[in-house]
Amino acid sequence: MKKIIGRITLACIIVIAGYSAVKVAVKPDLSKPAQGLTQPAVATTTQPVSENYFTRADQHPDKALIDVINASTQTLDIAIYSLTHPDIVAAIKESKDRNVAVRLITDKVQSEAKVQAEAMKILGSAGIPTKVNKHNGLMHLKVTIADKKVTTTGSFNYSKAASTTNDEVLMVIREPEVAKSFSEQFEKMWNDTKGFETIEKKIAQ
Repeated sequence: MKKIIGRITLACIIVIAGYSAVKVAVKPDLSKPAQGLTQPAVATTTQPVSENYFTRADQHPDKALIDVINASTQTLDIAIYSLTHPDIVAAIKESKDRNVAVRLITDKVQSEAKVQAEAMKILGSAGIPTKVNKHNGLMHLKVTIADKKVTTTGSFNYSKAASTTNDEVLMVIREPEVAKSFSEQFEKMWNDTKGFETIEKKIAQ
């Protein structure tokens, strides 16, 4: 009986010792980085996909828009209800001067107002083709599409009041698929001869 008990005890000791050895073998060394368990680094972009600029929060939507316009290198399509801010008008003209293909759609009634009419003359004299709505209703969009990659939209009109005193927001969307959707709508409007017509306003020589 003593032999049997001794063998059982010896077997238990061997099992326990083996279990402890396994635990020691697999216990991680927390002082060293884990090998083979690291996840690949997630790629990050330098700019967020969407940015919001609120006028009354002193986030300067006019400056954000001008940055988008100034960064364009190939195309610049603009559909805007009110266009009177001199700095924005100047940025659009300068884009044309550096050989960006600029197109403008605006509202017919707004384009005939004194300040906007002067802006239209500046842009028309720079060779920027412009169209206005002739359908019932306003051309009330506030959209800029730069290089078919970056889109701006929101309530923000391109005016001093929208840049300083109004409750307005400009959204800058850096997403090609969004830009594609907006570009398709712009093309439909640009080619709609029933709903839109070309106007030519130039500074008198």
